[in-house]
Parts: sequence; C-alpha cells; structure tokens
Amino acid sequence: MANILSANIHYRKTGWTINVIDSDGRRRQLSAKSKRDAQEKVKQLKSEEESQSIKKENDLIKQFKVYTIKNAFDDAVKHQWTGTAGERATILYALQAVDFFEPNTPMADIDAGAVLDFKLHLKEERNNKPQTINAKYSKIRVMQQMAIQFGRVRNLPVLPKNLKLNNHRDRYWLDWEIKKVCAYLEKIGRDDVIRYFIFLCEMGCRPIEMERNIVSEFDPIKKTITFFKEQNDNKNGNRTLPLTPLALQMIQEQVSGISKAKIWPQTTASMYFQLKKAAQHCDIKPIRVIKDTRHTCGTRLGMAGLSSLQIAAWLGHSSPAMCERYVHMPHDQHAECYEALTKLRVAA
Repeated sequence: MANILSANIHYRKTGWTINVIDSDGRRRQLSAKSKRDAQEKVKQLKSEEESQSIKKENDLIKQFKVYTIKNAFDDAVKHQWTGTAGERATILYALQAVDFFEPNTPMADIDAGAVLDFKLHLKEERNNKPQTINAKYSKIRVMQQMAIQFGRVRNLPVLPKNLKLNNHRDRYWLDWEIKKVCAYLEKIGRDDVIRYFIFLCEMGCRPIEMERNIVSEFDPIKKTITFFKEQNDNKNGNRTLPLTPLALQMIQEQVSGISKAKIWPQTTASMYFQLKKAAQHCDIKPIRVIKDTRHTCGTRLGMAGLSSLQIAAWLGHSSPAMCERYVHMPHDQHAECYEALTKLRVAA
C-alpha cells in the first residue's frame, strides 16, 4: 500500500480542495466544505495510513512469530497424540523434553548438540535405558513435524540417529543371591520385604500391578491371582495367573488377618530401599533390585525352554518380541509357564 507523501489544502472558486500525492506517484483531489473540514479529512487520511501500517506490521510479526517447543507440544497433543494408545505416557515423555529445553525455546534452535545433551541427561541423571531414551527422543521428532506443518518453520536442524539397543540382558537375581538377601532380611526382622521380594521373583509381575492388588483378587480355592489394569493402554489387558507354591505361601502369609485391604500396602519405594540396602550388605554386584525381579522370572522361563509367546502372556507383554531376549519359539500356555516355575524352587 502506497504512503501519503503530501496533502495540501487549497481554496478555489469551487470551494476547498485537498491535493494528495501518494508515494507511488498517484495524485488525488478531495473536496471539502470548509477549511476546518479539509483539515479534518487530512488528519483522517494520516490516521488511516498509520492504522494500515500497524496492521501490516502485526501481520508480518504474526507470520514470522517464533514457534517454540511448547507450541509444538500443544499441536502434537491436539493433532497427533490425543486418543492414541499410550497417550498418557507419550505426553509425559514429551513434557520431559519441553521442561529440559524450556518451553519458550524456538524449535529451530533445538539442534543435534542440544538433543545429545538431552540424551545424556536421560542416561546419567534419570538412569534411562536406550529404548526409553529413544522413545522420549521420538517425541522431539514428532514436534519437529508439527513445527513444519503448523509453525511454518522452513529450516530445522538435522537430529542424530537413535541409540543402538541391546535387548539381551544378562543380569538377573541368581538363586544364591535371593537366599542370601532373604537370610539377611529375616535376621533384621523384615519378613514383609521377603514376601514382597519372593512374590515378584516368582510371578514376574510389575510392581505397580502388585500395589493395586486387593484381597478379593486372590482366589485361595483356585490358587490364582488376577492383575487388573488401572486403565486401557498399549499393553495387554487383565490376566489371571496360577500362583506358584512359593508365591502362594507368600501371599497366604501376607493376607492372614486381612479382609478387604490391599494385599501389599508397602510402597515400591520403601521396598526398593530395603532391598538395595540388603544387596549392598550381602556384597551382591550391582543389580536393579526390583526391576530385575521381573527379568529373573522371564529368564527362568526361557531357561526352561518356554516360547516367547508363552513368556509374553505370563508377564503381560503386548508383543512376543519383547521377550525374544529369553527365547525364540512360538506357543502360548499359562499352564506350562506355571509348571516350569514350580520346578525351579528358591528357598526364602
């Protein structure tokens, strides 16, 4: 839009006129009833020109507004993550990235070096495994897509590749380690920790599944336990498993005198502290004291010749591929898992 170079007021026989010359060379002539009216029109012309200039400037600012990682997060939640399987975990992972880089950081400034710092933070400070780091890193890639699609960001840095995964874990609770830790816990009067620990090693359930168990989910007649999902997610649904003899003994001792309360009122954090202290006292080499109870159960099943499908069904994994570190064969029977575990007894 052309600007007004000049607006001169003249009086002629026909009345008052305003001669306007625009920056593009165009000339205009406006009429007015009086000099005061002419002055008001000139003032109005300049006001309109100023308003148009401000609007144009605001449009440019809006067009080139900095698109931040928080903007990308909001768009990803709105357009991609809402309603998907594992929505809650996805959003929590993405929020860790937003918090690390700070919400007002432009997406265009998040380069390979910044991402490597984020990965190092996840590894060193959060003790995340490669697969977890890659899962969180993938959320940054999605937010980059949002920046291109909704933020009109034309140039984004090239990000590094995913970390290599090593799914072949070789650290789990050995039988002699379990016996030694249980002996120490018995000596200091922590039978509650022993029951918690043995049950996890025997059944291979997730600690959070254990924390949710109430007495009514234990069937003393059928000798089974049911693990209910708190909400639907990308993993398997509810599952009912036969209790191994040792797991049955632990849960019977635990529910003695309890009618409607939780079976395991202890928190995972408090159990972790006691088991960690016991492992250190017994000079047991570094182990993820609670996480590796689940791996211990899976390893026992794999050593007994059970298939990936069988192990996945017992542990509650959504895919047999998650259990390929243990075995590489196809079948699916809880009964055989139960039989295999009952043959591998561990004394408390």
